[in-house]
Amino acid sequence: MQANLSSAARDLASVQVAYANRGITLSELALCGAKEFLEWQHYPNNDLVDADSGYEFYYHSHSSDEMPKGEHGHFHLFKRSTKNPEKFHHLIGVALDLKGLPVRIFTTNQWVTGESLLDASTVLRLLKNFNVSTRGRMSPLSKWINAFTKLFYVEMEKLIVERDQVIAKLVEKMGSRSVALESKKYHVLTQRKIDLMQGLSKHLFASH
Repeated sequence: MQANLSSAARDLASVQVAYANRGITLSELALCGAKEFLEWQHYPNNDLVDADSGYEFYYHSHSSDEMPKGEHGHFHLFKRSTKNPEKFHHLIGVALDLKGLPVRIFTTNQWVTGESLLDASTVLRLLKNFNVSTRGRMSPLSKWINAFTKLFYVEMEKLIVERDQVIAKLVEKMGSRSVALESKKYHVLTQRKIDLMQGLSKHLFASH
């Protein structure tokens, strides 16, 4: 387990440092070469999808008045059904600050992405195996995200379990699961700040 975390820390750090040395932030890398960053636009345009595994992600931002202060945008990570591509499940959101560093993870209500919402245990099983394999210019970004899901899995686990608890309370309050999951009053269900440097230092130099 520790060896896997150390490997993930090295992978994540290597991508972040390599692009920082070239004056490119992770958020700039996430724009996939786009000349401008448009609100709500997905980057890349058709999302980054691993057709073999069904895992995918994209980067985007909301309108400026909806974005938390100091954040540039965020990744949404998904698992799409390989048998029924129209069916997909949101796993976690990862927000970056203006320097392109991850600062927050969060879960969303079902209506936000239009997903088929799964229970926490199933989401966690899918998240544990998250791996987007791609070639070309987006390969380093995929490597970074794959590593991130390993390095901060424990933090994500807590959020996703807590998400189900929040949903249960909403269902009790509103009297209907479908109404709760589609209520526009509830967008982000759980969230927490993360410290990248703390996560890296904890595992980067750990012994195997």
